[in-house]
Amino acid sequence: MQPRNNLIDCDCGEEAAASVWWRIGAGAFLSMNAMVMGLAVNGSEVTRDEKVALELSILCVAVAVFGLLAKEFLQAIWQSLRQRRIGIESLFLMGIVASLGASVVSLTTQVGGTYADVAGLLLVIYSLGRQVGAYGKSRVLKSLGDWAPERRMVRRLSGERVSAAEVKAGDRFRVMPGEAVPVDSRIIAGTAYFQEATMTGESFARSRGVGEKVGAGAYLVDASVDCEATQEGGEAELDQIRELVTSGLAVPGREQKLALAVLRWFAPTVIAVSAITFFVHWRQGDWANALFCALSVLVIACPCALGFATPLAVWSAISRLRELGILARSGEAIEKLAEVDTVVFDKTGTLTLPEEYEVEWRVSEEWKGHEGELRFLLREAEAASRHPIAIALRRLWEGEVLEETTQLESIRLLAGVGIEARYADGRELFAGAKTGSRELEVRVDGKLAAEIVLREVCEGSVPEAVADLEAAGLRVMLSTGDVAERASAIPIGDRMVRQSPVDKHVSVGELQRAGGKVLFVGDGLNDVAAMAWSETSLTLSTSVELVRDVSGFVMLHQNWRALPEAIAIARAARRTIRRNIGFSLAYNAVGISLAAVGWLHPVAAALLMLASSLTVILDSMRLMDWEPPEKSKVIEVVS
Repeated sequence: MQPRNNLIDCDCGEEAAASVWWRIGAGAFLSMNAMVMGLAVNGSEVTRDEKVALELSILCVAVAVFGLLAKEFLQAIWQSLRQRRIGIESLFLMGIVASLGASVVSLTTQVGGTYADVAGLLLVIYSLGRQVGAYGKSRVLKSLGDWAPERRMVRRLSGERVSAAEVKAGDRFRVMPGEAVPVDSRIIAGTAYFQEATMTGESFARSRGVGEKVGAGAYLVDASVDCEATQEGGEAELDQIRELVTSGLAVPGREQKLALAVLRWFAPTVIAVSAITFFVHWRQGDWANALFCALSVLVIACPCALGFATPLAVWSAISRLRELGILARSGEAIEKLAEVDTVVFDKTGTLTLPEEYEVEWRVSEEWKGHEGELRFLLREAEAASRHPIAIALRRLWEGEVLEETTQLESIRLLAGVGIEARYADGRELFAGAKTGSRELEVRVDGKLAAEIVLREVCEGSVPEAVADLEAAGLRVMLSTGDVAERASAIPIGDRMVRQSPVDKHVSVGELQRAGGKVLFVGDGLNDVAAMAWSETSLTLSTSVELVRDVSGFVMLHQNWRALPEAIAIARAARRTIRRNIGFSLAYNAVGISLAAVGWLHPVAAALLMLASSLTVILDSMRLMDWEPPEKSKVIEVVS
């Protein structure tokens, strides 16, 4: 599965977006006023002069709305024509043209009603739907832009600051503590700890020194280092992830493809029926009635009626998910969640508790019985350290009362190695990670005093959630950048370990080529590419903004028992969506037939559309109170 090179400019233009929203608001205000005047013309007795004045006013308002909102609409029409397809824009166009045509006929002949207000309203509805869809995309593109090479800054050894996009292979620069490495590079001076969880899934910082490579996005923990770029600024692994994310977001979902397929035949059919209706009634010598009937066909076949089936059911499902503490980013995500048959979890930070560890002390014989004193010495030494192990130890010892047996005199940071501390009684303590291990070695006066092992803590709801998913027939997998030994602490038997961001993306592709539909659950930048290419994805609210924007769902807590119920709700929504689509198509077919033979007044068409909408609403609202079956049958197996 090769990503397409279709990166979109992330500079979306907030002022331009604000201008569109302002124009939509102004158009809606004008359309509502036009509808009030339309009711006066079509629904009450007015004099000829009053009727002409009102019709001219409505037409002027329609022209004003057209001037505010027609640009994007006409561009979409032009694009449809260039692609030789008839889509939703074409139906809107025909409805607008017919409404304006009927109004012009009424104004010039004083026969029939005026419907220019309908034309303005249709244009407002189209513009609103288009802009709401664009808003979600713009958030993702903005987040991607924050990680673009042009936004990542590089501090050259001369002190000059430039963007990563200007960096060439071989350029040298300096990275300070707390900063992210801006481009893929090799260390040429210094040793330090690097936090690479966002890129590799590793929860612990790793020591790296001269000659070792570090990737863009890794954070420097404790000391500055000088680096030499090994890639051009825009060719970092981080940039590959950005491209994979953008490409994955461009892939339409199954329900979206179904809707497009329906429109391919539905729109031409409606337009053809409307044209035939007009021609037949015009041959009978009645222009006003011909426009009247043709407009009825277009009104009852408006794609808004068909569109009710999906959004109403989806938003009901979204409301139920919100009660579970899961926020859906879009209706399409609900549809895709209903189809998944494979759930792939990231480990670190997703299934494990952040900054909470199980601690194993291995105290030497000399210090047995004096653990409290040793913890005091170590706590004093680690008090100012930014290393993740030191933070974890301080969190564990918070509130513990330890006897003060001496005072800390001095402390020396050994970048990339550990710390040395000297106390008032002359003792010296060294604490640092053992080579090639996550164990912390503690020495007092050069002698081994203790070894400390920190193990990640699996969230308590994971075993039950995994069991529920597997009992329902879903395949549950673990994809982690960590090693097999530490991954075994998670109660998931199907594991993929030592996975880089690209490995995770490839694994998702392999599952999909085998027929699987994947829900990827992750929380780091190393998961983003896989999440974008999956059918849908879920992350935690504590994740970085880019991960949240890419995800189809954001969970506000870490109770994974909510996930099986969320999938059950999504599948109930899918059944409702398909039932409502079938109902809407059948209902419109009957309505179009009645309108075509002249048996359906435009007012009756509007009432039928109202009845259709109410039917869909009531059916969809049942999801608000829908409860899944008994726990053992929470999720139906995908057929």
